[in-house]
Amino acid sequence: MITINSIEELAALLWRYKRNMVMLTCHSRADIDSMSSVIALSRFFEYPILATPDQPSSTALRVMKRFGYGSVAIENKFPQDAEVVILLDANNFSECSGFKQRLEEFKGQIIVIDHHALSEINADNVTVFNDEGYNSTASIMYELLKRLNTKTDPRIAKLLLAGIISDSAELKNATAQTFIQIGELLRLARTDYQDLLDSIRHIADPETRADIIEDLMGGTVVVRSGLLFVFGVAHGKANVVADNAIRIGADVALFQSGGGKEVSFSARLRPTLDRMYGIHLGRLLQELAPIISGSGGGHPCAAGAYGSNIENAQEFVDQFNESIIRKAKGRK
Repeated sequence: MITINSIEELAALLWRYKRNMVMLTCHSRADIDSMSSVIALSRFFEYPILATPDQPSSTALRVMKRFGYGSVAIENKFPQDAEVVILLDANNFSECSGFKQRLEEFKGQIIVIDHHALSEINADNVTVFNDEGYNSTASIMYELLKRLNTKTDPRIAKLLLAGIISDSAELKNATAQTFIQIGELLRLARTDYQDLLDSIRHIADPETRADIIEDLMGGTVVVRSGLLFVFGVAHGKANVVADNAIRIGADVALFQSGGGKEVSFSARLRPTLDRMYGIHLGRLLQELAPIISGSGGGHPCAAGAYGSNIENAQEFVDQFNESIIRKAKGRK
């Protein structure tokens, strides 16, 4: 594995492959940061192939549609003719679920661009740009497009803004650089901040909001090792309920949804606690996923897992909570 440390060096590397068949991909259940980065960078290459390991998240699809990218061609299989792979918003192959084996077997150049803690990838054909100074991959993309002389038009500007805002936990993790970029992108998008928020926020119908409130009220609420845990079962989308649990004051949230032959979990952590306690929810859910005979992954403060072993759902919850508690106790 080779590491590069500057945007300029990264841009020079990408120029080499401008006319190759370049596959742009990201982690499983791609969020808006991932998808905005994939779409934005694809505009630089002459022969881009957009492919994700599985279906992007409903939020990502909704925002893409809102900004005119609802019909963009995204494959859910590893393209046979790819000469170069660019992996965005993920720092290891395990986060890519269905693409993991193909990435490990791929013989061409793989370029990883991410903003999370560096994960070692033992492969000679992998070059990594990783900078935790950025709070989102979309933030990296904005700087990179400048070096690649690729115009950021109003639609791309809005998409990148959505990625930056969502991955900064609505600016809770913002840096000085974040606010500078937001100002520049708002000008390029020809909009203001409130109009942008109105465009990307989804106000659910009253019935759905009622279900979310019922799920939160029906959840288990406990304080352990100085952290407020909220966990339970969601009637609708577990990720939405978990997001709202954090929004109203939880430190840790884990909600389960399921139906038929599969169970899925969405986990959330209050931003800054990941750094304070050394917690990475994506890695934790990846480690716990075998309990439910499935797979998992995601970000330090937001992750998911799904599997077919419904009978072990409670064990998954128990192991999740105990893992968080051990981390919290270990840092006190």
